[in-house]
Amino acid sequence: MPGIFINSIDGQPLFLGWQFDPVLLGSLITASVLYALAVGPLRKRLAPNEPFNKTRAFLFFLGIFIIYGAEGTPLHALSERYSFSAHMVQHLILNYMAAPLLIWGCPTWLLRVMLLNRFMKPISKTLSNAVLASLVFNIGISLWHIPGIYDAGLQNSSVHHFQHIIFLTLSVISWWPVMSRLEELPRLGYGLQILYLFITSTVLQIPLFGILTFSNSAFYQTYIDAPRVFFSNPADDQAMAGVIMKVLGMIVYIIPLTVIFFKWYNESQSGNKRPVKQAA
Repeated sequence: MPGIFINSIDGQPLFLGWQFDPVLLGSLITASVLYALAVGPLRKRLAPNEPFNKTRAFLFFLGIFIIYGAEGTPLHALSERYSFSAHMVQHLILNYMAAPLLIWGCPTWLLRVMLLNRFMKPISKTLSNAVLASLVFNIGISLWHIPGIYDAGLQNSSVHHFQHIIFLTLSVISWWPVMSRLEELPRLGYGLQILYLFITSTVLQIPLFGILTFSNSAFYQTYIDAPRVFFSNPADDQAMAGVIMKVLGMIVYIIPLTVIFFKWYNESQSGNKRPVKQAA
């Protein structure tokens, strides 16, 4: 039986399955160069009075590094060719690690330049609505798992990386109502943030979780035909993917829920309201 160290596509060891796809590298390099130009030489024109924020830059490039860690390492080959559950881990890395880091990594003035310009402002205002952000994220993720769409990405790395760009964008939208630092696109109040995270991470994901976890048959032909790696049959691998999506996702969401709760508690105890001025 083929093992985890055999790449069934080209006969190479799986640990050599690093990705240099032009869509992946082009996207990451373009984002990095544009960010470096914006916070570097163009900063004097875009935001003349704003200093260079080393912490924000570190967080942004850490997000880029993590994206490549999910997309460019052998984890991608394992996800794309062998294991649905490994693929779900890849998605969670993009959603729960990369997307928040990209938001944190952008200075407030840069967010304004990107999101509140003449073209983007109406789009940003629409998608920053909490109800719409939650629905867009969860409906988008559910549509993604339609077998024909999902398998199309598994059969072509460029399509797969492009799908993940869309997934990352949906993830940024989903985090915005609790992470925004823009007064023009404000985050929710503390109580509504907790409710939003609960509904987004729990309630709206129940249908997809139930379908993936409790189905008696596997949906995706790529994984059905793949050599077995972690499970004896593809249905078990699919069920584990559903569990990872739901359980691990809920565990990760405990972190922001806890942080939000204690911020809310501390401010209520001190009698102070959240400052109007947002951090750069």
